[in-house]
Amino acid sequence: MHTPFDPLQFLYSLYLDLSLTPDGQINVSNMWSLPLHQQKKAKALLRTYDQLLRLQLDAPNKRMRPSVRKLLAQGKIEIRDGQYVRVQIPESYDANLK
Repeated sequence: MHTPFDPLQFLYSLYLDLSLTPDGQINVSNMWSLPLHQQKKAKALLRTYDQLLRLQLDAPNKRMRPSVRKLLAQGKIEIRDGQYVRVQIPESYDANLK
């Protein structure tokens, strides 16, 4: 079985520092230090995996950011037709928790 691609780990391997701004935008630091071809690769990855990265970056601190494998195990995302899809929780499920 193949290990699912984790865009956050890939960006970390490029020594980029990522965070979410208060308005929900992804902030990237140290992009200038990369060679031009890696900057283009990183920007394309940020566009392609925008929603997944926001889900990963929405954690109280950097050490608690979930990996793609953890999100899959928690049932928060699925892989459908080779793409990551966020799982919608049925409204009836929320009603049962109250």
